[in-house]
Amino acid sequence: MHPSRVTILFTSLAVVTISSIGMSTFALFMPPIQMEFGWSRSMATVPYTAAMIGWAAGAVLFGKLADDFGARRVILGGVVLMALGFAGMGISRNVWQLVLSYGVMVGMAMGACGLAIVSLLVSKHFEASDRGFAVSVIQTAPPFSALLFPPLAYALMHKYDWRMAALAGGVLLACVALPLAWIGARDPRHEARHGAGRASWGDCLPHLRDRRMMILFAARISCGVAFFQIAHLVALTLSKGFSVAAGATALSVFGGAAIASALLFGWLSDRYGRARMLGLSYLVRGAGTLLLALNFTSEGWFFVAVAVAVGPTFGTVAIQNVMFYEMVGPRLAGVVLGLSFIVHQIGSATGPMLASIAFDRTGSYDGFMLVMAAVLIAAGLLVHSIPGPGPRARRPILVTSPAES
Repeated sequence: MHPSRVTILFTSLAVVTISSIGMSTFALFMPPIQMEFGWSRSMATVPYTAAMIGWAAGAVLFGKLADDFGARRVILGGVVLMALGFAGMGISRNVWQLVLSYGVMVGMAMGACGLAIVSLLVSKHFEASDRGFAVSVIQTAPPFSALLFPPLAYALMHKYDWRMAALAGGVLLACVALPLAWIGARDPRHEARHGAGRASWGDCLPHLRDRRMMILFAARISCGVAFFQIAHLVALTLSKGFSVAAGATALSVFGGAAIASALLFGWLSDRYGRARMLGLSYLVRGAGTLLLALNFTSEGWFFVAVAVAVGPTFGTVAIQNVMFYEMVGPRLAGVVLGLSFIVHQIGSATGPMLASIAFDRTGSYDGFMLVMAAVLIAAGLLVHSIPGPGPRARRPILVTSPAES
């Protein structure tokens, strides 16, 4: 019996929440790995760097496979690959084994069972009037994962060691995420029976030359660069004169705001138009980033600025993923989502480094915050100008009716 679309939505949410441990827990693994092997901090970071590269490459590769063979096979394969990667991580004895297990296997698996492919799967099952909110539900998975699993991993490390925590991650993926993916990772019936029809790599070129697509890709870069606010959030808190404890609270504020804003902006995009609400999300982030450049007399106002500046991040990503899907259709959405993710990763790799350089030279993040605010506001104005049908007039691009799935 084919599961309902609600079952598909919530099992997919659970799968992505679990698979997000691939990125949400490494910060906990790095210190004990560094201590055990006697490595430098840069050496201990090598597996993470390899994982970022693997994630970007996997996003395009697995996006194309999802277009050709369906998302179900890709998601199931990704969960298995990540489970094996965590198991391999737990028995690794040198740097190349960690690079292979975590960097290559876990990193590439994120491109198969992470946000992009699962967003593609969910997009196929929901009509345009509900698609934005449905995909935004999936976007809440990373902040949920960051709230749930790092404390559990830390407890295992404290009682046993980091290897046991890694092995437990593999067991969680194999025994919980894989059965859930088997139940809920289902392509629409028509695709499952007949296939979506393969498209060549070159078929996406006309779409990539479209002015609307160029604007979205440019905005995607600015979104990625702004991810420095997440990476530097604790350091930013300290630079404002607050404590490490306040930095930890700021991370929690970000997580809660990210969940709420993803759902809100997804819902608004279904009712008031994708481009309008995507533009609004960038404008809100830009205004919040301006606030973060100010000096604060109390932690409370600083947390408000964090919620406004960083909270809407996953709302932005949710709407963009839906727009990519609706602009190119299900036969090419995997490839285009993968390419957009590479663009995003270039920005997210560059942003933290630029912020670090700015802080080293000036002793403050404020100047870079002002520049980033201007970039986000410009992106919001550009995206808002993208023409398109109203939300009620938009036709879903589906190979079958969601009601039949």
